Amino acid sequence: MLNPTEFINAMRKAVTPVSIVTTSGELGPHGATVSAVCSLTAAPPAVLICINKESRILGMIEEHGVYCVNYIAQQHDKLALAFAGAPEFADQRNFASVHWTVDQQTGLPVLSGATAIFSCLHIQTVSFGTHRILIGKVERTESSEVKPLAYWDGGFRSLADPE
Repeated sequence: MLNPTEFINAMRKAVTPVSIVTTSGELGPHGATVSAVCSLTAAPPAVLICINKESRILGMIEEHGVYCVNYIAQQHDKLALAFAGAPEFADQRNFASVHWTVDQQTGLPVLSGATAIFSCLHIQTVSFGTHRILIGKVERTESSEVKPLAYWDGGFRSLADPE
């Protein structure tokens, strides 16, 4: 049987985009850095996100029924750390800052200058191990030409232009 440490060490070698998933509700806006996000289907447009079952944002998404996946740009590395819970960047977790706007249709926080955003209607939660898989029907997207922030081998990485 594969032990969790071996699995984690191998997964660190997979390059993943970095996103901040946001929601909003009675308690105000909330966000969390999430690396386990991917497309599910194009028809209908859908994504899935994987969130630890102990995460505060999980209950908020299930309660409010909407969330936004904000794929972040290279210059947003401190925001990624802040929303991952790094105490030294706690001041960056401010939705009133210039980094955030409010989607007028959904009321969700949207990251200005993101590589891409996906505003989603929460459709289903699937439980597996320590995490929950959330399926979201994409209601709206935006994208830009800025370079994304990547996560590899335990740290953030920037993409280089091809030579």
